[in-house]
Amino acid sequence: MTEQSAEAFYAEQFGKGKTLTVFQLILGFVISTLIMVGSTWGLIYVYDVLTDFTISPSNLGIYTLAMTIGSLVATIIGVIVCYVILKVPRSALVLLRVHEFFKRGTGEYFVWPEPKNQSLRLVFRRALYGSILVVGIGMTLVSFELMGVAQTADLAVFGTWVVIISAAVLPLTILILYYGPWLIKDAGLFHMDLRDRSLSNVGDDLEDMLEFFAGVDLVLVWLELTLTAGFEQPWFSVFVIMVALGPLLAIIFNFTLVFMFIKNRATLQIIDRLVARYDTQDMFNASDSIRTKVLALIDRDILASLETSDDDASTSVEEEYDSIPIESDETEEPAVTQEEDTVVTEEEDSWT
Repeated sequence: MTEQSAEAFYAEQFGKGKTLTVFQLILGFVISTLIMVGSTWGLIYVYDVLTDFTISPSNLGIYTLAMTIGSLVATIIGVIVCYVILKVPRSALVLLRVHEFFKRGTGEYFVWPEPKNQSLRLVFRRALYGSILVVGIGMTLVSFELMGVAQTADLAVFGTWVVIISAAVLPLTILILYYGPWLIKDAGLFHMDLRDRSLSNVGDDLEDMLEFFAGVDLVLVWLELTLTAGFEQPWFSVFVIMVALGPLLAIIFNFTLVFMFIKNRATLQIIDRLVARYDTQDMFNASDSIRTKVLALIDRDILASLETSDDDASTSVEEEYDSIPIESDETEEPAVTQEEDTVVTEEEDSWT
């Protein structure tokens, strides 16, 4: 089996899945624009109602235009990041080394991809996850600055800094923490842990870990804001989080749409990188070996459970057997008394 035939095989497998059409891509960018405009207007309205700071309606167009331009710039950055992935696939595998470090000596990796269909629903779900991830990281970087924010007048300034920090770390975050685990997951990189006899997708493990830390960051920032601003302004912390989460959702939505356009090609390059560079077994070149190892892992689990159940069953049988009373099969002869023995002896003497 040559390398060309393996590439053709995987290209055929990924070609069978549904991809976004041109109409769906255009519709996706329209939806992201509406999210950007709607979140901007909504945040400005809430800020105008809950604070003493009045925003002139004439400035709505300026704010909307600025946010739309920011979304467009972020989309261009997304195109550049996708180009980097196609040219340098190893840039998306940074977190794989982290996984290898924590899982060293516990098992082995293999590649078994399962191509999935693309849809706008998937784009929205992934964009929501990515926006929470980026906001969590951005707020973590400015968390110490939050401790000095106690007045609502500083809300706009702080929200601006959160957006700026989030945008500054956006390319690196998107490349390493968003695109990377997603590509690893779709490439079907699995880790078979022989220590605890488990099998898991490496990309899923990385995303679960990142989502957990991002969620913890948001909760901690919310608590910090609540304690800083006071309980008389409970809306303060929620509003600050929404300042970043609303517009960034539209930006990450654009990032995801751009990534969908090159996702299959990037995934194929990641598979080739894993097989060639890391010498990882894959379903095309070593399918029988992978099946044997996975079945052996499962059989050992079944065998261990069967041995445990057999031991428990034998113990219970022995206990039941010991509780049954044992009856003797031999018939006991009646005891002969001394008087009967004397009579029998006298009778024998009389016959003699």
